[in-house]
Parts: sequence; C-alpha cells; structure tokens
Amino acid sequence: MTAWFGMNRGQLEAAGVREGMGVTGYKEGHRMGAFRYSSRSLDDRVGTTSLSFALRQIDPDALQNKVVFTWTVREEGGLRGAAAMAQRLGNRTRRAYSIDTFVSSDTPLESSHFAFVPLGTGPVLRSIENASMATPYEFDRNRGIAEAAGIDAQIGLTQGSTDGTTFTIYGAPNAGLSWPGRYSHSPAEIADLRDVAELIDLIQAMAEAPQGP
Repeated sequence: MTAWFGMNRGQLEAAGVREGMGVTGYKEGHRMGAFRYSSRSLDDRVGTTSLSFALRQIDPDALQNKVVFTWTVREEGGLRGAAAMAQRLGNRTRRAYSIDTFVSSDTPLESSHFAFVPLGTGPVLRSIENASMATPYEFDRNRGIAEAAGIDAQIGLTQGSTDGTTFTIYGAPNAGLSWPGRYSHSPAEIADLRDVAELIDLIQAMAEAPQGP
C-alpha cells in the first residue's frame, strides 16, 4: 500500500513520520445539497440512527403487542450477533424486520436492470434476495401498513442477506426495511435524508401495527 502525503522524504521525517508507522484514514461526513449526505460506514449507521429515532416517536404504552428493538454485531462476518439473538428469541418471535442498507444501482455507471431504487424516493421493502424472500402474505401486509401510514415505499429485489434471515429457521418471516444507498462499503457512501426520515416513520408504523395472524 502506498500513502501519499504531498511531502518528500525530508519533509516527512521532519514531521515525525517513520517507516513502519500505522496509517489511519481521516473520516468525515459531508452534506451534498439539500438532502444528500456522504460518509463512510453509512451501512449501517443509518439503520442504527433510524431505530433510535423511531424509538423516540413510539409510545410504549400504546403498543398492542410486544416489540423488541435490538442492535446486533458481526453482520458482515456471518450474521453472528443476529444468530445469537435468534437462538434466544426465535421460538417466541412472530416476525422479524431487518433494518439495513439496500445497495441501489442508482449510480451513473450501473445498469438499472437490477436492484434499482432511486435515492430520494422513499424507503425500501425488500422482497427477494439471495438468502430470503418476504412471503406473499407478509409482503402484502407490510405494503398495506406503509400505505396506511402515508409512506410511499419502494419495492426492492437484490442480492445478499440481512440479519433477519437467522430468524427464519424458527418460523418467523423476515422482511427487510431499508434505505437506498449508493457505493456501499466504500469511503463515500451516499444516502438521501428524505429516505432516512421516511424509514424512521416506517419502522414506527410496523411497530405499532396489529400483530395479525
């Protein structure tokens, strides 16, 4: 790996730089216009933020059913945290919602033939992915909840999987609630804050909906 600092050897040595020192990339977020935001690790800082804000909007005493909000670790390394949670709660779980990035092909260089959900046009109901599929009843139910809440959700077809797939072996349907993102896992991921605001409302609507059969 080569790191370029804009200085020659003498200048680097004068600044205290020595061979073998570690290098850490500088990280910061940037607003892009009125609604776009770019930063690294938006996957899944946006999901974490959305859950936190949804909790602020929900009145626990008004919920008709028990709702568990949970944050898990090591998703990218094999859904490890979610698997441990599913082992504890899977047999008592009616349904699971994964809050995660939907990696959209809404970029200048990608084909819109697959995984195309435009940024700025609403959160995403994940329908089919490699390791999971929202069953027809659950999908129709979730779409109806979104419509009743006035949320214009997009429908997403993609690859990969989410934490909720670990609950399916216990019989709990998994449906992903997502936000469309560009350039996932890069130093410059991009989200649209309008999608994030609606994702927060969508999580609240799902939590407050009647459990159903």
